[in-house]
Amino acid sequence: MKITYDEKVCIHSGKCVKSLPSVFQVKNSKFVITQDGASEEEIRKTVSECPSKALNIVNTTSSDPI
Repeated sequence: MKITYDEKVCIHSGKCVKSLPSVFQVKNSKFVITQDGASEEEIRKTVSECPSKALNIVNTTSSDPI
């Protein structure tokens, strides 16, 4: 599993950072994703709740979004 982020789509609601700060963070004005900061289930839930759909999960064995 790999998390992708499209900065051109993001509306900066901050929902991901508030919901799962161990994974989604802003450091030095840059968006940082630390995938090992939570369980896959928690990450999938937060990604699915992204209001702009700027966050996506890609299967690491193929390039198809999950």
